[in-house]
Amino acid sequence: MWKKQSGIREDCRSRYRQLQSAAGKERNMIKDLNQEGRARLRALITKCDTGRTGKGTPYLSLTLEDKTGQLDAKFWNLTEEQTRQYKAGQVVEASGDIILHRNAVQLRVRHLDVVPDADILEFVREAPADRDTMDRMLSGLLESMNPGVYRDITCYLIDQRRKAFLTWPAATKNHHNYVGGLAWHTLSMAKAADALLPLYPFLDRDLLMAGILLHDLGKTEELSAPMLAEYTSEGNLVGHISMTAGWIDEAAVRTGHAGEEDKEQRMLLKHMVLSHHGKLEFGSPVLPMIPEAEMLSLVDDLDARMFMMKQSMDATAPGHFGPRVFALDNRMIYRPTQFGEQASAAADNGKEKRNDGGTQA
Repeated sequence: MWKKQSGIREDCRSRYRQLQSAAGKERNMIKDLNQEGRARLRALITKCDTGRTGKGTPYLSLTLEDKTGQLDAKFWNLTEEQTRQYKAGQVVEASGDIILHRNAVQLRVRHLDVVPDADILEFVREAPADRDTMDRMLSGLLESMNPGVYRDITCYLIDQRRKAFLTWPAATKNHHNYVGGLAWHTLSMAKAADALLPLYPFLDRDLLMAGILLHDLGKTEELSAPMLAEYTSEGNLVGHISMTAGWIDEAAVRTGHAGEEDKEQRMLLKHMVLSHHGKLEFGSPVLPMIPEAEMLSLVDDLDARMFMMKQSMDATAPGHFGPRVFALDNRMIYRPTQFGEQASAAADNGKEKRNDGGTQA
């Protein structure tokens, strides 16, 4: 009798191990990893730094990325030779344990295998809209501006760098640091500004839109590539703000707006770019001194902060605070247990109202 029961228990254990093994072979997407447990994923290494424990044992601090998000990872107890096997730009098959470290989701890597022939384009994050859609949005925005200095200079500069503008990231970290991030960030700012303009009818929309479209255009020269971007020599030595201000003078000559009659408009447009970081300590050589420049600085900061807040929430377990975010004044961001559900419900409600002709009871 005892042997029969023992055999049943062993069969149960065997079946449990088989189920665990089968579950382990299913790959996870990063966006779904917000609870503790085992995980297996294929992802791109976007950061790979070597560190040492208090006992001097090497380990790797990694950032893994797939199309759905980024994940902090640690690979402990390695040899020097093992640390040299991995670098940014590799696609890897990673497995291990998801833990909550300082309120943030982290992967404690147990196995990490390089996938030699993988296409990294399948793993990089991209803007919510595809390139053709953003290109049409960009064209519509340019066409909505009135003919004149602001439109001519903006069209000239955008057309010179249009491909890069639509594919470059807006930054190497913090906000919109993905393929197409520069264009999406810029177009989102323009949409937010257009929503606010009816409240402030004294603003010059053409100047504001020109400033929004040009404010970060220099990132196409400041950063090296659409993926795994680094700062270029010109980016470090000159910076995107100074670059773009110089380009405005060049474009004025090319478009026939270098004369005395257009001097003030050239000056105001350059001021929009030079002041858009809002504060001297944030890298702007001058503070915003016209309302359009103030609006540009505010919507720029708003869009970047909303991105960083959502990014923190995406990496945080429901009902918990995330880690402190230096770029958000070192604050911890809380993720509500129903995060995302309200937005989905609001979107569905909006669709129903549109289908009903937009009327309300």
